[in-house]
Amino acid sequence: MEFPYRLAAPTGREGRDTLASNTTTGGYFLYHSIGIYPGKEEDLTRAMAEFSEVWSAPNDKQWGYVLRKRQDFIDRWRRLINVPKGSLTTVDNVTEGLQKILRALPEGMLKGKRVLVAADCFPSLHFLLQGLAPKMGFTLGTVPLSEGLPLVTTDDFLAHWGPDVGLALLTWVTSIGSSKMDYEALVAHGRQMGSLMVADITQGAGLMPFDALNPRIDFVVSTSLKWLCGTPGAGILYADKDLIPMLTPEGRGWFSQNNPFSWDLDKFEYAPDVRRFDTGTPGSVAAIASLPAMEWFSKQDLNDVAAHNRRLVDRVIERADRLNLPLHSPRDATKRGGAVMIRMPDKAEAAACVGALGVEGYSVDFRGPILRMSPGFVTEERAVDAVFDMVEEVMIRRRRRFAGQGEKTGNPAEVLTALATGLASGGVKVVDLTAQLGPETPILRLPTDLAKNTPKVAIHRISEYDTDGPFWAWNWLELGEHSGTHFDAPHHWLSGKDHPDGFTDTLSVQRLIAPANVIDCSAEAAADPDFLLTAAHVKAWEARHGEIGPGEWVLMRTDWDKRSHDEELFLNEDPDPYEDGSHSPGPSTDCIDYLLGKGIVGWGTQCIGTDAGMAGKFSPPFPAHNFLHRDNCFGLASLCNLDQLPPKGAVLIVTPLKIKDGTGSPIRALALV
Repeated sequence: MEFPYRLAAPTGREGRDTLASNTTTGGYFLYHSIGIYPGKEEDLTRAMAEFSEVWSAPNDKQWGYVLRKRQDFIDRWRRLINVPKGSLTTVDNVTEGLQKILRALPEGMLKGKRVLVAADCFPSLHFLLQGLAPKMGFTLGTVPLSEGLPLVTTDDFLAHWGPDVGLALLTWVTSIGSSKMDYEALVAHGRQMGSLMVADITQGAGLMPFDALNPRIDFVVSTSLKWLCGTPGAGILYADKDLIPMLTPEGRGWFSQNNPFSWDLDKFEYAPDVRRFDTGTPGSVAAIASLPAMEWFSKQDLNDVAAHNRRLVDRVIERADRLNLPLHSPRDATKRGGAVMIRMPDKAEAAACVGALGVEGYSVDFRGPILRMSPGFVTEERAVDAVFDMVEEVMIRRRRRFAGQGEKTGNPAEVLTALATGLASGGVKVVDLTAQLGPETPILRLPTDLAKNTPKVAIHRISEYDTDGPFWAWNWLELGEHSGTHFDAPHHWLSGKDHPDGFTDTLSVQRLIAPANVIDCSAEAAADPDFLLTAAHVKAWEARHGEIGPGEWVLMRTDWDKRSHDEELFLNEDPDPYEDGSHSPGPSTDCIDYLLGKGIVGWGTQCIGTDAGMAGKFSPPFPAHNFLHRDNCFGLASLCNLDQLPPKGAVLIVTPLKIKDGTGSPIRALALV
């Protein structure tokens, strides 16, 4: 068998294109998350079309088809982990599977005992165990990360495992660091301690052989995602047949019986096998949708699959070493799963690299500062080098985005003298990009059941050459930080709350004056108020006007300021009272990803906010706010007169008030042209 496979180019509207764009270059590194194989889309389409045809037929023949397909799925899983008939059933996910197991144990079996789990387990399972501990009377024992390591070693786990452990959760391969424990040693120790054991094999199933009978394990939970390339909702639960008679699942229903059609209310009896974990009518669509992937996988040579993965992971590690990026996974391949985790300098750096890679068609993800990569069936070796070339480029750009890190210029005095001369002569013009601030200023309106709104701007007279002040006039103002033409500091959004320099009184003022790139979208916005500026649009603009440089502003010209005389026209809210959002242009998610990869200092618009009006429905919602402030970048909103600026060549000056712990500020935005 040869790897990798090449997938067909996708088609479709913007949202679908964004999701599928990674499938054309072999740049898919998400086998720790979803998983794809050649022909997946076509196979899944056929399976769902067949299901749709059968389920929509005007008769009652569907049940035989659906239940047979579900059983086919179960049988594929049985063969995969070598377990007998009647020992494996379906669940939605591993968390539900573990919950069903624990609540099926004999009453009081774990009371006064410890349930042992490693700190690098799948967090969802830890959340479950935390909640069940007080209800079931056990103590949750979490083995901490081993000293100096981002994982729990087998030796440390064993050291915490005594005869007081009633049940141990064994994570075969971790999702946090792709660490693989010595499974055989763990099971052998568990038998000596007399503990029940549950194996979570999610991150290894399909890549490495697993036999639930050798060594013999009590329970197994897994999903059909990841290396098996299935769909959400297609989880499995295995129980040792010798244990099944003592298990009485808390949730039960007609399918928990040997004969589901035994409806005598006083004669319920659990099925003698694992079917007792079924409750009502079993959900089967996820199993049916995952079956083509299971069938495809059954025809592959596992040794070839593993060898291809190992070769590409070795290359990933080599390239990470060249960039001095430390591994968050074991370097020893025998102690590692199919993914490799790499520690970036911080979360923002990891996020910016992942976003930039996604724009160019490479699928990688991150958790905190950890870059996660798992090459598989379709991943091409050349994609590894392309990914790290881009990571290196993005990191260099981002270092240069902070003032003082760019290229050195000539004598500062000469530069400033030339600027002053240009201003005095009129050769350099000052363009006011600021809207008038007053009671008529449009203010963002949020749903009242979601949040408190900013008050309207109010100007209160203190005196005007009268008895309250005979020689002077002055006012006091009532307004929010984000009123009128305003500045968003990183602390404005949840994603930017941890930046020490993310307030208006702590930010570096050196960053507030920078070159401006003005992208004219006025014609598109006039034709479609929901127009989205995409990464493709920005690239086309760069091809005409030049590359956007690190530390520069990017401004989206829409001429929306021409509506500011009428608040309703400016906000352009949807008339449907059940619709949250408005119709105003803004950036797409991939646009912000692309710009942050370029190392910009900030982003500005002529609308009420930095995001599109309907950005609350994006994934993730409000990408401009979310990503900009996560990256310690700035936002500008309600700008005016961008039609007076050239595409390139202007210098933008924005000066937020130095408000203590300020999240933003009204500004006087100026441009030098």
